[in-house]
Amino acid sequence: MMADEKKSQSKGTASTADTKTSSTPSKIEVVGPKDNSTGTTILRFVRDAESKDPIDIMPGQTLTVGGNAGDITKGEAERLLSYDRWEFKEVE
Repeated sequence: MMADEKKSQSKGTASTADTKTSSTPSKIEVVGPKDNSTGTTILRFVRDAESKDPIDIMPGQTLTVGGNAGDITKGEAERLLSYDRWEFKEVE
């Protein structure tokens, strides 16, 4: 019975040790297209979930990440930050 208690204790401490390992920002600022000669002013971003409509992203916009009230999910934020044709900045 003692061994079971030790196992459950070690599991509990291991899961609470890393409460915030994600480096996903809470907000992303849209800087704009990296190449201004294309004439692009709006990025139509297709969401990860097919049930959600695409969103139009414009320079100067700030997108909130995560949660039910967020504009985009954490996964979508990662996609935008790694997108090579538009520039995005992490903001607090």
